[in-house]
Amino acid sequence: MNSRIRQIAAILLSLPFFLSTSCASHGEVTIEKTPYGYQMLRDGAPFYIKGAGADKKLEELAAAGANVLRTWGTDQTEVLIDPAHELGIGVCVGFWVEHERHGFDYNDDAAIAAEIARHCADVDRFKDHPGVVMWAVGNEVSIHAENPRVWEVIEAVAAYIEEVDPHHPVMTVLAHVSASDVEAIKQYCPSIDLLGFNTYGGIDGIGADARKAGWNGPFLITEWGPDGGWDVDSTDWGAEVEATTTKKAVQYGLRYSRILEDPNCVGSFVFFWGQKQEVTPTWFNLFLDSGPAFEGVEVMQYLWTKEYPEEKAPRISPVTINGVTPESSLRVAAGEEMDATFHLWRASVDDVKIEWELLRESTDKRAGGDVEERPESLELTLDLADPTHVHLEAPPEPGAYRLFVTVVNEGNDRAAAANFPFYVEGE
Repeated sequence: MNSRIRQIAAILLSLPFFLSTSCASHGEVTIEKTPYGYQMLRDGAPFYIKGAGADKKLEELAAAGANVLRTWGTDQTEVLIDPAHELGIGVCVGFWVEHERHGFDYNDDAAIAAEIARHCADVDRFKDHPGVVMWAVGNEVSIHAENPRVWEVIEAVAAYIEEVDPHHPVMTVLAHVSASDVEAIKQYCPSIDLLGFNTYGGIDGIGADARKAGWNGPFLITEWGPDGGWDVDSTDWGAEVEATTTKKAVQYGLRYSRILEDPNCVGSFVFFWGQKQEVTPTWFNLFLDSGPAFEGVEVMQYLWTKEYPEEKAPRISPVTINGVTPESSLRVAAGEEMDATFHLWRASVDDVKIEWELLRESTDKRAGGDVEERPESLELTLDLADPTHVHLEAPPEPGAYRLFVTVVNEGNDRAAAANFPFYVEGE
């Protein structure tokens, strides 16, 4: 560790504010090496993390059989930890270590000291809460980063946790896995007990990739789900082609089987138990922004409990426009008539609400899950004689657009969604 960071950490640990000691263990969590790999234990009993990255819908999360939720920052933790604990869900307490790509200067000793102090104070806030299962210090900090001192900050906070709460393991989270990140963690972060990997299309080989990169210890899949925008085909103007929620449900099932296969993996957090704009308003989400759950929630409940819920989501085919699929890079003229169709099953048209929405293609696509602005929704006039087969006119302004369709069941608690990117040509 950089000598200056050592001095800062030593000073912080010597201050009375930071000398509080942990109370009797609440749900002590350990990780043991077995002849076959690694196993997590909570109060001495085997404990496999069935988790989700979540910011709401906690009752639904508990009903689905999850046992841990993950937060990315202590602002989320303070809101979620009490209601989660009341529902029997533990928390992986996340600390948002600042990113160099967001402008944080890792050559500024005063800023570094303040960051460490802030995180250590938050450790003291939560360390005796019975809902704490583990700690996650930093998320994808190496994206577009050049200064290795970020690892020293992670180590200072992890070392403090090790000092005041030896009852719960500490990890840091990487975007997939790289040999350079693993090497840096081994060099700078001896207090890290396990690694978290965020991975989507690359999940099949994540354990092998970790071992190839030099990590033979325990790990968690800290984000996983359907293919990300970087994993899929794009149109010739660069619009990523999103799978339907029906296809995503299949991906959840297949990918969870890959997670279970690796003996060094001690659990996972599906992403995202809620709704956020990332590429589109539906890409990684297990819920519509209005609340109903997609089929992926049913799949996760089965994977966690071996039982499906009674209520089932509608299933939906990809949308076609003018007889072609979303991968076709469809270009149309301004005002041109368009014929959009999809097929519905596991539900009757008479028993669901079908909504079409036209959005401009997002121009606010960011890295690492950073907050994105939802694209503008445009006025849409449809011929709705058959809501699964509609006619519309292409917008008058040139540019990239997406046509979305959502299907919500009669009980307003299950949904399906699909979309189609297209381009309106100028004169």
